[in-house]
Amino acid sequence: MNELLFEIGVEEIPSSYLLDAMTALAGSLSEKLAELDISHGAIKSYATPRRLAVSVKDLPSTRPVRKVKSYGPPKKASFAPDGQPTRAATGFAKSKGLSVSDLQTEMTPKGEYLFVEVEEGGEELVEILSQELPLITADLPFPKSMVWGDCKTRFVRPVHWIVALFAGEVVPVKFAGVSSGRTTRGHRFMGSGEIEISGAVDYEKKLRENFVIPDIDERKNLILDSARKVAVDNGATLCEDDELAHSAACLTEWPIALWGHYDEEFLTLPDELLMTSMKSHQRMFAVKGKDGSGGLVNGFIGVSNMKVNDPDVVVAGYRRVLRARLQDAMFFFKEDQKKSLVSFGEKLRGVVYQKKLGTVGEKVDRIAGLSEYLAGKIAPELKEKAVKVARLCKADLETSMVYEFPELQGIMGREYARHEGEDEDVCSAIFESYLPRNANDELPKGDLGAIVGLADRIDTLAGCFGVGLVPTGAQDPFALRRQTIAVIQIIKDRDFVISLNDLIDAALTQLEGKFSAPPEEVKQGILSFFKGRLKGFYSSLGATQDVAEAVLSADFDDLARTGRRVDAMTRLKERDFFIPLSVTFKRVANITKDHKGGAVDESLFEHDAEKDLCKITAEVSRITAPLVADRKYLEALEEIAGLKSHVDRFFDDVLVMADDDKVKENRLNLLASISSVFRDIADFSRIVVTAD
Repeated sequence: MNELLFEIGVEEIPSSYLLDAMTALAGSLSEKLAELDISHGAIKSYATPRRLAVSVKDLPSTRPVRKVKSYGPPKKASFAPDGQPTRAATGFAKSKGLSVSDLQTEMTPKGEYLFVEVEEGGEELVEILSQELPLITADLPFPKSMVWGDCKTRFVRPVHWIVALFAGEVVPVKFAGVSSGRTTRGHRFMGSGEIEISGAVDYEKKLRENFVIPDIDERKNLILDSARKVAVDNGATLCEDDELAHSAACLTEWPIALWGHYDEEFLTLPDELLMTSMKSHQRMFAVKGKDGSGGLVNGFIGVSNMKVNDPDVVVAGYRRVLRARLQDAMFFFKEDQKKSLVSFGEKLRGVVYQKKLGTVGEKVDRIAGLSEYLAGKIAPELKEKAVKVARLCKADLETSMVYEFPELQGIMGREYARHEGEDEDVCSAIFESYLPRNANDELPKGDLGAIVGLADRIDTLAGCFGVGLVPTGAQDPFALRRQTIAVIQIIKDRDFVISLNDLIDAALTQLEGKFSAPPEEVKQGILSFFKGRLKGFYSSLGATQDVAEAVLSADFDDLARTGRRVDAMTRLKERDFFIPLSVTFKRVANITKDHKGGAVDESLFEHDAEKDLCKITAEVSRITAPLVADRKYLEALEEIAGLKSHVDRFFDDVLVMADDDKVKENRLNLLASISSVFRDIADFSRIVVTAD
C-alpha cells in the first residue's frame, strides 16, 4: 500500500477562504477515489495561508479491475423482424469495440435491453492522479479568483510550487503553468527557500523545522493554549473565542501570542464594542480580570506570525492601530447618544429594504404587527412591550456606530436603549431579537426577544417568497435557510405553541398588494421550504430520514409538538418490536391511504377478529386521546403498539376486499379508525422497514 501527498503552494490565501478550500480539496479527492472504486486509508488535510495540502494513506498501485454491465438500446429497437441487427445494435457494439454477436440481452423493469460486460480498471494509479489532481484543484470553490501574468488558469492566488508524491515518487502534475516536484517551502521569513521531502511524515517534520505548523487545528489549539498562558502571566483571564482562534490560525504559519494593553478610558465603551474592535480589525483576544468575572480589563493578546527580536515593537504597532479604532468608536458612541433611538428609527422610512417590499420602516411596521399577534398567542401580557421592542429593534441601523461596525447591530440598540433608561427587559430583547445569528450562536433567553425575532424572520420569509426571492442552489442572498432554522430553533427552545399556518397567513396579510402570486401559492412554497429544513434539522438531532418524513407527513403546523413527536418516534424505533410493529401499521396505512373513512357498523362483522379489533381500537383511542393532548407521544405510541397482535389476527382471519361492497367498506372503515389513532403522530406508510 502507498501514500499520496499533494500540496499546492500559493501567495497568501484570504483567511476567510482557507477552511472551505481545505475541506473541498480532501472531499473532492475522496469522492473521486470512491467513484473509481479505489480503496484508501486515512485522509489528512493541511492548510496555511501559503499552501493547501492533503495526504492519503494505504492506496493501491493500480485501480482495481472489475466487470461492469453497460446497457444499450432496447432489444425491440435493435433487431428487425427478420432478426437482422439495426443501426442501434451495430452502433452500440461498435462503441464497445465488439461485434453484434458479443451482445447479450436482459429483462429490466423497463423491458428487454441489450448489454455487454466490460472490464474496467487496471490503470496505474500514478496515471490517474496525474490526470485528476489538476482537475480537482481547478474546481476548488473560491468566492473570487484571478489570473496573473501570461497564465490563463483562474485560481485564488498565483501558484508558486506543487508537490505531488506517490509512494515517494513524483507524480507528474501541471497546473497554472507550474509543474510538480518534491520541494516545498518553509516560513516566508524564518524558513528555508526550498525543502526537499519524501512523504507525509517527512513533510510535517521538515515544515516544523522551518517554522510552519501545517495542521490548522493544531495551530488553533496552540493559539488558544499560548493566549491563555500569556493572559495568566499578566494577571488576566482570556476571553475564549474559538472562531477568533480559527481566524488567527488561518492567518499564521507559526503563531506567537503577544500581550499588550490600551488606555483605561476606553473601558467606558460596551464590552462587545471593545471585543469587536479587537477581533474584527486586528484579530486580537480580549481579556477579563484574574478570576474571569466582571467586565473587560484594558489588556489584549495579539497573534504574530513569527518570532521577533523585540516583541515590544510589534505590540506598539498593535496599540497604535487599536487606539485609532477605539478613538473612532468613542467618538461615534458619544455622538449617537445625542439622539434618541426613536429618531434613528424614523430615518428607516427612507431606507430601501427591497424594491418590491418597500423600506426598512415598512418592515418595522410589519414586525410590530406580527409581534403583537404572536404575543397575543403566547404571552398576552407582553403585547405592549413586544410592539415597543419591534419599533426599536432596527433603529440602530442608522447610527454611526453600526454603520462603522455592522456586526454590532442589535448590541448598540440595546446599549443606547439602556442609556435612555428603557426597561432592562426591553433593552435585552432588542439584542436577543437577532439571536441566533449563526448556527452556533446562543438563543434568546426571554420570550420578548424570541417573539420579536420570530416576527422579523417570518416577515422576511413571507416577503421574499412573495416576490420570488427563493433560494436556488448555493444562492440565498437573504439567508432564508438560516432564518428558517432560527425559527425552528427558537420555537423548540421556548416551547411556543403556535400555528405555523396561521402565522404565515398573518404575515402574508400584512404584505397584501406587494406581490402578484396568490397568497395560498406563496404559503405552500413557504411550508414546503420549512418541511425541507425540518428534515435536515431533525436529522442533525439524530432522527432517521424515514422517521422525520413520517412525522412531517402527518403534520408540522405546531412545531413544538412536531419536535416532541419526532423524539417519541426516534425513541420508539430503538425498541425491539418497532420493525414488526411498523410492518403491520405500514400495511394499515397503505390500505387506507385513499379511503375517506366512515362509521363502523358492527352488525356487518362476520369474524371474531373484527369484533375484537373494533373493541380494542376504541379502548386504545380512549386512552391515547388525552396522552396526545398532553404531548405524551411516547406513552401514546406504547399504548398504540398493543394493537399489533389484534391487527395481525384481523389480517390472518379476514379478507378486507370482500366481494360484498358493504362488508368491504365496513372493514376499510375499521382499518381507517386504527389509522386515525396513530395518524396524528406519524404516517407509518413512510417508515422504511425490512420484513421477512
